[in-house]
Amino acid sequence: MKKLDQIPQKLLELKKPPEALFYTGDIGLLDSQVNVAIIGTRKPNPYTKALTSTLAKELSKCGANIISGGALGVDIIAHQNSLPKTIMIAPSSLDYIYPSANAHIIKEIAQKSLIISEYEKNFLPKKYSFLQRNRLVIGLSDIVIIPQADLNSGSMQSAKMALDCNKPLYVLPHRINESLGTNSLLQKNLAKAIYDIYDFIASLKLATPQYDAILDFCSKNNDFEEAYLKFGDQLLEYELDGKIKRENNKVIIL
Repeated sequence: MKKLDQIPQKLLELKKPPEALFYTGDIGLLDSQVNVAIIGTRKPNPYTKALTSTLAKELSKCGANIISGGALGVDIIAHQNSLPKTIMIAPSSLDYIYPSANAHIIKEIAQKSLIISEYEKNFLPKKYSFLQRNRLVIGLSDIVIIPQADLNSGSMQSAKMALDCNKPLYVLPHRINESLGTNSLLQKNLAKAIYDIYDFIASLKLATPQYDAILDFCSKNNDFEEAYLKFGDQLLEYELDGKIKRENNKVIIL
């Protein structure tokens, strides 16, 4: 555990910036150009689990850091699927692992990524420290995604922080009577819905030269008809350019 020499500028812009920060891991991750917060319920449904996993993986492939709070549910799914491009903000000092149920993943984050805390030592989480942690998650982020949240939840308090800080806020669309918090954000036009992960990432213009949405999609789903429905004549251009070929209506990446 070390003390940061300098508080990141994004956090200095908070109404109550941290007086000091302590860290373990790769401090170079703070130099990333784009940080995306993914936070949400501790009890995600299967739909949320699957899409949170995909969001974290695809965003990190494009060079974005995934910021979250290490909690059960959405937070830890986001961290695990974006390693090593992830930053965890802890609600305790770094000499404690919280929550202990996530210990194996948190240890991996400490080794491969970065964990930050406001608390130097011997500090167990308090009710207020979760809110303090959340403000740092939002403050450090450029974009905030809340895949699932109940009304009056901590995630909804984080949504308010994001809106107060003028951070772009995105949610997953859910069925009626599910994820009432995020659905209320949509209803009030306070957040935008992510209907297609690849289109969403493309709209953010994050992709690095190594990232190719078409090839990435085809590596996971090689059905030519489905790929054509999604990408249209772009897929045919890839075929003409020799990037892919068709065999038995399957896409083969060359």
